[in-house]
Amino acid sequence: MLPFFLRHNISMKDYSSHIAIIGAGISGLTLGCVLQQSGVQVAIFEKSSTASEQGAGISISPNGLRILKNIGIENGLRSESGNPKKIQFFYEQIQLTSFPINIITTSRQCLYKHLLNKFVSLGGEVLFDHEVLNIDLIEPKISFANGKSLNVRHIAACDGIKSKCRSLIYKGTAQPTYSGYSIWRGILEKKQSDNHIHLGPNFHIVTYPISNDRVSFVAAIKSPKEVIESWKAKGSYQDLCNDLPKSTRSIYESLQGSNEIYKWGVYIKEIPAQLFDNNITFLGDAAHPMVPFLGQGGCMALEDAYIFGKLIVLKSDLEISQKLYQKLRFSRVKRIYKDSLLQGKLNHISNPFIIFCRNFLMRYSPVAFLKPYIIWDYDPDVEIKKIS
Repeated sequence: MLPFFLRHNISMKDYSSHIAIIGAGISGLTLGCVLQQSGVQVAIFEKSSTASEQGAGISISPNGLRILKNIGIENGLRSESGNPKKIQFFYEQIQLTSFPINIITTSRQCLYKHLLNKFVSLGGEVLFDHEVLNIDLIEPKISFANGKSLNVRHIAACDGIKSKCRSLIYKGTAQPTYSGYSIWRGILEKKQSDNHIHLGPNFHIVTYPISNDRVSFVAAIKSPKEVIESWKAKGSYQDLCNDLPKSTRSIYESLQGSNEIYKWGVYIKEIPAQLFDNNITFLGDAAHPMVPFLGQGGCMALEDAYIFGKLIVLKSDLEISQKLYQKLRFSRVKRIYKDSLLQGKLNHISNPFIIFCRNFLMRYSPVAFLKPYIIWDYDPDVEIKKIS
C-alpha cells in the first residue's frame, strides 16, 4: 500500500521553482530520480488517482541498463526479473539463429515499482488526480481538471502517446494513427531461460521470462482492420487462436481459460521537428511513440529522461539544456523510429521467395544481431561528455 500522501494530495504549495513533470510513467519517474538525486526541485503530476501500471512485459537492453544502474535500481530490478542470456529465432518451429544477450526482461509493473520507490526514497513528490487542462507557456503555468493552477519553472511532458501537453501546445496536431499491426499479450505460467522469437507470414511471436516461473507472451499480427489502442482491452483465447496459425498453438496453449488475455492496436505519431518549445520539453512517447519491434520504446524513454535530467543539472540555463537535448536525441530517436517500422516489415514478410532470402541471411550471416548491438552500444554519459 502506498503512503497516503502519494495517493491523495490535499494542499498545494508553491511550485514556481520546480521542474513540473507531467506523467508518472517510465520517462517521468526516471527524470524525477535524476533531478532529485542532484537536488533539483521537482514534482510529478499524474492524472490517475493511484500508482499503477499494466502487467505487460518489457525488455531493457544494455543502453537502458546503464541508466538503471546509474540511478541505483538495476540490481533490485534484476533480482525480481528475467535475465536471459540468449535470444533464439525460429521459423516454422525450426531455429534460424541465436546470439548471446545481456538484458533484463521484466513486467512494466515491476519496473514501475522500482522507479517509483526510488523516486519516493529520494524525497520525491507525486501528486495524483492532477489531469492537465491547460498550459500557459509564458509564465509558465499549468491548470488542472481538479480546479487547481500553479506556476512552475519548467514543464517536462512525459504523458505518453495521447499527450495532452503536446495537443495543447501543437494545436491541430494529428492524432495517433493505426500502424497496421495489432498485439496480443498474456502471461504464461512456465519456466523459460531464453528469449524466443517465432517469425511467420504476417505475424511474429515473442516470449521471454519475466521471473523464475512466468513468461511474457506477445504476438504481433499484421492486419488492415483497425484495433482499439488500449492495453486494458481484453480478448479471448478463441480469437487469439483465430489470428495465429494452428502450428503455433503449443507456444501459448497454457493461456486457455485465462482471463488475462489482451489485444490492442499499435499506433504511431510523427516525431515533431523540435522536441521542445518555450518552457516545455517532450520526452518518451509524448515525443516519439514507436512500434515495439526493436524493443526500444522503454529504453528510449529512459534515455530521454536521463539525458535531459543530466543536462538540466550540468547547465544553469534551461534553454541551453533544451537545445542540447534536441541535438543529442532527435537523430537517434528518429533513426530508431524508422528502423522499428522496418523491422516490423521484415518480421511479417509473406512472399515465399523473400522469406527464403531473409531466413538464409539470418542463418548464415551476422545480420540478425548487428542492428541490436549497434543500438545497445549507446552510452548516454559518453554522448553528454561530447557536447559538454
